[in-house]
Amino acid sequence: MTFDMPRMYEVYILNRPVCFTADADETAAGLVLREPTDPVLRGLPALLRSEPSVERIVLVSAQLEQMWMRFCLGYKETLAAGCIVENERGEMLWIERKGKWDLPKGKVEPGEGIEAAAVREVLEETGIGELELVGDLGATYHTYEMNGQVELKTTFWFRARHRGADTVGVPQAEEGITAIHWVSQPIPEEMLSGTFASLRKLVEGIPPR
Repeated sequence: MTFDMPRMYEVYILNRPVCFTADADETAAGLVLREPTDPVLRGLPALLRSEPSVERIVLVSAQLEQMWMRFCLGYKETLAAGCIVENERGEMLWIERKGKWDLPKGKVEPGEGIEAAAVREVLEETGIGELELVGDLGATYHTYEMNGQVELKTTFWFRARHRGADTVGVPQAEEGITAIHWVSQPIPEEMLSGTFASLRKLVEGIPPR
């Protein structure tokens, strides 16, 4: 069996997309940088801070995998997992965390499978269980700084179905979660505009049930 290598990676830095690709022409949306050096890769956060008008960066290299690995080596990597949960009415589970609309997710524990981690995190953060995983939604990537160290978080996402329609749940206060909501689809624009760009793209890309 053979596997196709990815032709693109997308990581969110300062909530803006940075695309790593082997193919891009001069009409590609955003700032296009070809064959970036290691200093350019390390300097992406500073570049985005200094150029608030740049909404997207496209990094192009014939050696896509090598470019991506050189970028990743500049960060401590954290693995996480989460779910887009829908109930029997087709409503989607959202949380409010530290003033942002968010989806339940969290770090994968040592020795834990990513599917098990995704289900556990939903239960811990919302008190909602009885989940059936019904689809693999791939991974999102974003960077952040914690205790002076830059980190790259890879979050694996699954689509899940909750066997119920009226479950209230309990927000995990110690994780900064203040409320839990079941939201009818399509998700309102005011919610999507109040969440992280990577989550908005994830939610907008899920296939209809």
